[in-house]
Amino acid sequence: MRYALSYTLVVVVLFSGVFLYLYDLTARQVQKNIIDGQVNRLTRIAIQHEGYISFMLNTAEEIGLSPHIESFRYDEEPWKAYDLQLQLIPYTATNAFCDQVYLHFSGDDRLYSSASAMTVEMFTHLMRYEHTDAVRLKTLIRDTDRLTILPAQRIVSNLVDGSDPRMVTFILPLGVNPGTSKGCMLFLVKESTYQNMFADAIDGEINTYIFSGTDVLSCMEDLPVSASQAMIAPGSGDRARTFSADGKTYITVALENRSWGLRYAAVLRMDDVNSAVFTSLRSVLTILMLIAGIGILMAFLMARRHAKPIEDISGMLSQSGTDRRDELQTISSGIRLLTQDNHELISRLDLALPMQRHDFVFRFMKGRFSTREEAVAAGKAVGLEIDKPWYAVILCSVPEEWDRPFELNRPPFDALNGIAGAGVELVALKANLYLAFSDEKTLLPRLADLIREAGRQGSGRSVTAISALHARFDEAPTAYLEAAAAYENRFVMGEAQVLAYDGISSDFTDSLTKAQKLTTGISQALKLGSRDLLDDRISELLHFLKNTRMSPFAFRMIYNDVIDTLTRSQAKEFSTGRDARDMYDIFSLSSCQSIDDLDELLRRLCDTLLTGQETESGEKPKEEDVIAQATRYMDEHFSDPEISMAAIAESSGLSTARFSSSFKERMEMTPLDYLTLLRSERAKVLLEQTDMSIRDISVQVGYYDSGSFIRRFKQVTGETPLQYRRGHGGKGTAD
Repeated sequence: MRYALSYTLVVVVLFSGVFLYLYDLTARQVQKNIIDGQVNRLTRIAIQHEGYISFMLNTAEEIGLSPHIESFRYDEEPWKAYDLQLQLIPYTATNAFCDQVYLHFSGDDRLYSSASAMTVEMFTHLMRYEHTDAVRLKTLIRDTDRLTILPAQRIVSNLVDGSDPRMVTFILPLGVNPGTSKGCMLFLVKESTYQNMFADAIDGEINTYIFSGTDVLSCMEDLPVSASQAMIAPGSGDRARTFSADGKTYITVALENRSWGLRYAAVLRMDDVNSAVFTSLRSVLTILMLIAGIGILMAFLMARRHAKPIEDISGMLSQSGTDRRDELQTISSGIRLLTQDNHELISRLDLALPMQRHDFVFRFMKGRFSTREEAVAAGKAVGLEIDKPWYAVILCSVPEEWDRPFELNRPPFDALNGIAGAGVELVALKANLYLAFSDEKTLLPRLADLIREAGRQGSGRSVTAISALHARFDEAPTAYLEAAAAYENRFVMGEAQVLAYDGISSDFTDSLTKAQKLTTGISQALKLGSRDLLDDRISELLHFLKNTRMSPFAFRMIYNDVIDTLTRSQAKEFSTGRDARDMYDIFSLSSCQSIDDLDELLRRLCDTLLTGQETESGEKPKEEDVIAQATRYMDEHFSDPEISMAAIAESSGLSTARFSSSFKERMEMTPLDYLTLLRSERAKVLLEQTDMSIRDISVQVGYYDSGSFIRRFKQVTGETPLQYRRGHGGKGTAD
């Protein structure tokens, strides 16, 4: 039970962490979706409202510029009042937004509508505004030179429908030049018109506001929150903020920087947002609870399985005086005693420095160190200071009386200050290999001379070869091949001197570029997992080398470059952490005597790499097929407004998160960004080639409302649809 309770606690903590993470992730996503939804709603209201204002401005401008409607004074030309009333009838009849429309000419003292004419004094006496006195109203009518808006307020008058006495008043100057205004127009809008504009299909209680400066132009309030509490400071740049009122928390969503200084805001309860979060989490929470239940059951089963072995091990390691009730403490004490008993053996192993240096030299030559720092640290661990600017590989034949390679830190080699290195025996070549590092270039050739002289003192014969000098540690396999090539040249050059790689003609440089292009094809075939294509690419390389005249050394150098490129590029394909370079041994390459031997080595390595991809990364091609199917489906159905990323992921057999992650890795964008891109490209074509309205195009490409379409289109192109149409010579003109 002790183990079972411990395991259960781990399971509970684990799933609590997962739940908290999912809750935070879901809460942020749901809140973002709600804010985006309200922004879209406010954008729709703003577009509709500002369209009405534009209509009123156009009406005032049209009347101000009309040659048929000229200003006059009623006292001088009273018969023109009747004609003016007739001319105002079409403007009143076609204006569905305004309840009443009045016209006033500068220099005259009367207001005219399609049904009446009265003095300004009488109008202000009959129209008693709740928050605007008669003096200010007369001043605004007589001296208005810009758009003036009086927020919604109660108007007591026989001229106003008593069923809706609250109205918003717009006062606009006539004409296009405010400095030479011919007069003004009054547009009275019932607040019920705004309530209809605010109404939508969104469930729940929401406050909606239109601000003109700091004044509330109109609002619809379902929540006990004042406009001052809901207001976001102008110019703050905040799209949403939370606040508290009467012990409850609310969130305000604002739409700023609109025309004529108008701002729009909506207020929601945070309880409604949290409710939406828990609704989204309900199914996930059910699955987590089911998995947690299974995890607790497995914890009990594991406890039953582990308790007996732990008790047995504790019994074997227990000492007199040990508390047998604490098995883990007993095991820990027993292991500590075993460690102390084996200290002498461990010390002896630590003292086996020649064996460790032998292992280091072979690892270095095979290119097992990923970075220079890693190689330097490994050298220090075996007593070698290899952090020097130059190194070389020296091969020396082995006389029968030698039992081991020379130690380079002993006479006569220690006379060369600034040299560090170690030697190993290569049985196949009957030679010793010395890996030497130096602070100066001239010291390495002198070291090769000393090794040769030391060898001649034994049997009188010593063949010594040295590679070119190298600075980069990842060129160690190349350095070995250079030394081996120089060593093989002993049959031509004899033993009179140290055989240096620099004295050998390198005939593979021009062929290396062509071989590297063929290597790219082999690497691509490995990534595709196609054995047939891989066989064709290797055959192309074999054909190229067989028809190119070069030395065996050049073949080996090219094959070393090919194999090293493949192992480095394919190393990341092994999910178990296995290094692909462990499959390739530079010493095996140096023993190849023909192109066919080299070809067999390369094919065997490629087969191992291909098998490793299939066994360890077999899931990737499947997911790539899933992503390909998903993109094809989105290409064909992007105009469907009901298309769902979750449904596509579920049909693919992947979770939504895994599908989104795999899609972004493959396409370098999220599924939603890809869908938006498809819709925007189709919209571009419609904007350029048709005269469809923006609203019709938004429906055509898969959006329910034009507000969402405009916002998404601008995110992709940097322009609104109307700006794009005008900039690309589109046919539509009525947008």
